[in-house]
Amino acid sequence: MLNYKKIKKSLKEVRDALERLELLEPMLDENSSDASVLKNSRQLSEFTVSVHKLIGSIPDPFLPTMVQSAHAVIESKPSKQLHSAVVSSDVSEDKFQALLKATEDRLRQAIQAELAKIMVADAFAPAPAPNGQIYSDAYTTDDAVRQSEQRLRTIIDSTPLGIVITNEECKIEYVNSAYAQLYGYQPSELIGNSFTMIVPPDKREFWLDLHAKYLAGYKDIRGEWEVRHKTGKPIYILADAARIVGTDGKPKKVTFVSDISELIKLKDEARQSEMQLMQAEKMSSLGQMVAGVAHEMNTPLGFVRSNMDLLVEMFAEMKLLLERYNSLREEILHGSPVSVAQSMAAIEEATQKFTLYKQVDKITQNSIEGLTRIQELVSNLRNFSRLDEADFKPASLNQLLDSTLNIAGYLLKEITVEKHYGDVPNVMCYAAQLNQVFLNLITNAVQAINHDHGKITLSTAREGENIVVKITDNGVGIAPEHLNKIFEPFFTTKEIGKGTGLGLSIVYKIVEKHHGKIHVESERGKGSTFTITLPIGKVVADAESTALFSES
Repeated sequence: MLNYKKIKKSLKEVRDALERLELLEPMLDENSSDASVLKNSRQLSEFTVSVHKLIGSIPDPFLPTMVQSAHAVIESKPSKQLHSAVVSSDVSEDKFQALLKATEDRLRQAIQAELAKIMVADAFAPAPAPNGQIYSDAYTTDDAVRQSEQRLRTIIDSTPLGIVITNEECKIEYVNSAYAQLYGYQPSELIGNSFTMIVPPDKREFWLDLHAKYLAGYKDIRGEWEVRHKTGKPIYILADAARIVGTDGKPKKVTFVSDISELIKLKDEARQSEMQLMQAEKMSSLGQMVAGVAHEMNTPLGFVRSNMDLLVEMFAEMKLLLERYNSLREEILHGSPVSVAQSMAAIEEATQKFTLYKQVDKITQNSIEGLTRIQELVSNLRNFSRLDEADFKPASLNQLLDSTLNIAGYLLKEITVEKHYGDVPNVMCYAAQLNQVFLNLITNAVQAINHDHGKITLSTAREGENIVVKITDNGVGIAPEHLNKIFEPFFTTKEIGKGTGLGLSIVYKIVEKHHGKIHVESERGKGSTFTITLPIGKVVADAESTALFSES
């Protein structure tokens, strides 16, 4: 039960002590160096003791847990001595201060111990003791620290993320289970050895140099790396690192790694699939181009073949005429006048029938023109494919556009082509790849025109350190909702079976690999303009670009 009378008395003492302390405060502020004022600091001590008494007058069940332990301090012998000293005026100042300090220290220790218990209980639920019982109330802060360390070690050892600590000498000081399992070792096989035992032998110096630079303040080394399993097979990891200072005061490197070998394998498979699909698109374009070139070649080949038939027939006539002239010669030398007259009559008759020889000049000239046309087509095809120019080298965009027009000529028979070429310098590029870009865009432009007044305009111009190529048509245009999707793989508005949806995707990738940009402007019913911006100066092309878009 609560002793209300005792509590009220204690509260009155606290209030009185607080009022005396309040009256003293102005004097302390104005005369903080006055010894007489400092002597009166007993008022502060009286207030502290009265608070202690108030706490002591309230039973434990009505107090917070951490305050309950203070009762033992308040009821202790030094606290009672302190109370007597406050009441009595015979106690010396030094003894009073010593008693006050002892009481405050004991109270502070009790509260700190109780706070530590609460914090540990909240942060770390006590683990079962060896006998299966929960730790007793004697659970100490040291026990909490040890348990916390054990929990942290358990978490580190059980995490799927590999963790390793290496020192300045490149020696491994700690590895968790995940790190050891990743490389196929036991932790004891790694600790104490150089971390280079898990890197490719030919990269050892690179890793040693990188390790030293990182500890010296080098930038982050987060990235994908190839390392070696204990069996020697390559594995791929995603690694990140942090610098720490060890208990010996020396810098250490903590590296966090995760196995991404399966992810790399899936990425390679996806890349291969993408390459196959793009190659299929290229073959589709190549098939259309070959069909057009075959059609272009068929006409000159046709009349060359017809002319050759005529020449064969004419040769037969000439052969017959020569035979009759030979017969006439024999008759003149050895025959009679009658036989000579007959031979001459036969020659005259044959001469009147043979008329092909009069067309020899025309036939041969037509044949030569046809063969020249075929030769030009073959040359254009060769220039378009650039089989002898697979390197990254300067090329004229004006010439590339012309060679593409020559190859796509079969598509442009009913379309007007306007060329507005500027005096532009060469650009560094893979010529065959840009030919493919221009062919895809010109083919799309032709397919977008559905009327009899089709027109395609090609223009080039220099803008600063870039060359700008524009291909404009007056076709049906592109719907606004499709403008943001046309460069996405497999997006197409064509009927099923008439488009793979990869043409413009390939165009975008090739331009991007050349460090260029492409964008489109279009209006329904008026046409579209594709603008390509390519840098003039030399840029470093990705190896992937060559692999992905190299001509077959």
